[in-house]
This record gives sequence, structure tokens and C-alpha cells, in this order.
Amino acid sequence: MTALSAAQFNSVIKSFYQCLCSSGQLPNVALTAVMRKLAGLLNLIFMFPNFPLAR
Repeated sequence: MTALSAAQFNSVIKSFYQCLCSSGQLPNVALTAVMRKLAGLLNLIFMFPNFPLAR
């Protein structure tokens, strides 16, 4: 559910999702890639509390 919201409203994740869909990935596969990207970002936040999310 979080990945779906991020794919709709977060500009960075939205462009990533749209790029995957336009390259021929199925929407469910692209959504799984978004989930993996969010899990990686969450891991970075836990490892480095001062990690900048806005780039």
C-alpha cells in the first residue's frame, strides 16, 4: 500500500515507476521494484540517521 501511494504522489518514485512501466515492465513488477527501492531507502535511514532524502 505504501509503494502504491509513493508511486502516485512522490515525484521521484513516480518518475521511477513510470520509467519502468514505459520500458515494458508489467505494473505489478514495477510496483515490486518500487517496494524494493523504498526498503533500501528505509535501510539507509536506519543506518545513517542524517541521510538526506531530498536531493
